[in-house]
Amino acid sequence: MPASPTFINSRILLLALPLLFSACDATRQTGSLATTSTSSPHPSARSADGFDLPLNPPDAHGYYKSRGFRAGGHLGEDWVTDDGSSKGFRNPVYAIGNGVVVLARDIHVGWGNVVIIRHAWVENRQLHFTDSLSAHLDNILVREGQRVTRGQQIGTIGNNHGMYPPHLHFEMHKDLSIGVNHAQGTRDLRSYWLPTEFIMAHRHLNGGGPAVPVPPANFLLPTLEHPWSFPRFFSHGKKSSHGKGSAHYKSGNHYKTHVIDLVNAKSSKGSTHHSSRSHKKKHKSE
Repeated sequence: MPASPTFINSRILLLALPLLFSACDATRQTGSLATTSTSSPHPSARSADGFDLPLNPPDAHGYYKSRGFRAGGHLGEDWVTDDGSSKGFRNPVYAIGNGVVVLARDIHVGWGNVVIIRHAWVENRQLHFTDSLSAHLDNILVREGQRVTRGQQIGTIGNNHGMYPPHLHFEMHKDLSIGVNHAQGTRDLRSYWLPTEFIMAHRHLNGGGPAVPVPPANFLLPTLEHPWSFPRFFSHGKKSSHGKGSAHYKSGNHYKTHVIDLVNAKSSKGSTHHSSRSHKKKHKSE
């Protein structure tokens, strides 16, 4: 069974998608490695009528990107306030467009509180899907399975339990299987969008009508037994506890992990996140 389709003729979609997504879901659940379902079997959402930046929409006035996307390394964007990262702590984070929440929980390790929203949009008479990810949040204000609208507050800027200076880590996924597992997918623009470029190119769309079916989410998630503490994914060096639920790991110390992570990790290079030191240097130089 092929992966959930990304591009489907919109005329066929309403009839075909429920059966197709159910079949894909069953394949994932019966495979050699089960994934974690984080949404209802048949989720739906209003199609997007456009997309805005996730901070102070529509244009993120008062914020800037302190770090951008790098294939094989940093797979998203980091956003801070113009006055420095500390000034943005607990500022609102918003849904970039209509969608349904497929993940809203504390992932711990290098992620902290994460919200992933699955969006559907129509372009050139075809229905497309993408996931937007907001990480390191201080608070989560939505729940899994909840439909959200463009500009709705979903959380607040955080620091991952004190692990980083306050900022928003923001990603957009073409590959709907990624979730918080960067070992999944190709770690380049085949699996990811450049977030700001995508949003600016899709500010106004014909959407917002009745809810349409979207693919259910089945993500591989870290657990207490398998915390995913890979230095190649999270290049923070030696770390100690930073509050309840934070990760404990040292560079070079590999914990037990899911087999799928060990296999994918062999071909993954570059770091996914960044250290507090790099953020502080950035602000001192500006």
